[in-house]
Amino acid sequence: MNTAERSGVPSIGARGLNTFTPSCTLPFPGVRNPPSDDHCGIGGGSSDPADQAESKAKNNFCAATQPPRVITYEDLLSLQSQSVNIPKKLPDRTILQTIGEGEYVSYIAFIKEAHYSDVGEGEAVNCNIPGNSTNDIHIVLMKDAGDNEECHSTTAEMSPHYRPLDWTPENLLSVSKGHPVRIQGQLFFDGSHAPCSGTSRPKPNRASLWEIHPVYSVEVCTQTTIAECQGASADWTPLSQLLSSE
Repeated sequence: MNTAERSGVPSIGARGLNTFTPSCTLPFPGVRNPPSDDHCGIGGGSSDPADQAESKAKNNFCAATQPPRVITYEDLLSLQSQSVNIPKKLPDRTILQTIGEGEYVSYIAFIKEAHYSDVGEGEAVNCNIPGNSTNDIHIVLMKDAGDNEECHSTTAEMSPHYRPLDWTPENLLSVSKGHPVRIQGQLFFDGSHAPCSGTSRPKPNRASLWEIHPVYSVEVCTQTTIAECQGASADWTPLSQLLSSE
């Protein structure tokens, strides 16, 4: 594998229009994922303009142009309240950008669960290619470690594009058990779904449609409470470093 492929910056024009070519240096040590990156471009697999705009937003790896804005669980709930009347299908996502979509953010929470999503038929952003390696890793995040109600959860998603080989659901769960994680990435509004409301429990269960997507980095806190991990003395270790020491 050559240096360009490992850095996530393949030569422009080296592959066809339906390949994924990052427009910036990737924010993580990416490895080209041929099933996705050779067959699914930034606009995904739909011809619908709204779906294409959503896919381009989901595939933004270039938001980290300045230090991340720290957001909280309450911020994600507030954003949900602000966006209840925004249409689900948006060929132009400017209205979402005015309230935060596209920002580089940092978020601390507990990982409750993680899994490869839509592996049976894929989804539009990933050109409907089935399988684990070609679809997102869906991460269920909780404010409280002992809370088992997923309707209280928020979400982060790891894109399959150039995904590091050690970014797996099993690794996320094993290294973060009992410890908060700090996830950094792009703030994104997932209008394809609906949040829990009253007795309504849409799948997947979640409190807000605002999520971290795509994930740029994951770190695990040495301390065991979110309050401690929000403090200046918190000790953080990158996911890849924890895995290499096991």
